[in-house]
Amino acid sequence: MSVRTTILASGGGTNVQTVIDAVAEGLVPLDVRAVIANRGEAYALERARRAGVAAIVHVWDRRTTSRDAYDDALIALVARTQPELVLLLGWMHILPARFIERFPAILNIHPAYLPLDPAADSLEAPDGAKIPAFRGPHAIADAIAAKSPWYGASVHRVQNDVDRGEILERRALRLEAKTVEEALDMLRPVERDVLRAALRGYCDRRDLQA
Repeated sequence: MSVRTTILASGGGTNVQTVIDAVAEGLVPLDVRAVIANRGEAYALERARRAGVAAIVHVWDRRTTSRDAYDDALIALVARTQPELVLLLGWMHILPARFIERFPAILNIHPAYLPLDPAADSLEAPDGAKIPAFRGPHAIADAIAAKSPWYGASVHRVQNDVDRGEILERRALRLEAKTVEEALDMLRPVERDVLRAALRGYCDRRDLQA
């Protein structure tokens, strides 16, 4: 059985494309119901349209709408797609607790090599170096500013504490870029591999529990 899936994205949607391609290849049994973006110009929407997936814009107008009202509308919008799984693929809003309670199966891809222990604030890199756990929306910029020798990508379950959910898959990458843009470009293949592996593992475990 395919897993009903809704994707939240904010940007170019390279990871959205990874999911679309993985489904087309038969790698993961997902039924992608919709891609919801909080920016009208997000290219993730175009990727959805090209794949025949519903592309929905949900922009927060701070002048007329409170954050609570925006989040309530988002919950209602996602609920209409009846997801069994929600994927955050570059979604740049922190979700409120009531969203996480309403949709308990949420996975996020984060541009950092996160520790397996969700309480840890540092971890050991592949070469034995101790590096910080770069959480939050500026993980790559923070890694560059800290002159970290490593960064990476992690897929984790979403809970109320930001970027501290159970790790499903992660990979480390040497940080050799000088800018966030360069680092993102170098990270894309790693993100693709991590996301595909995490989704394959998630679906396999779900099948075993069925």
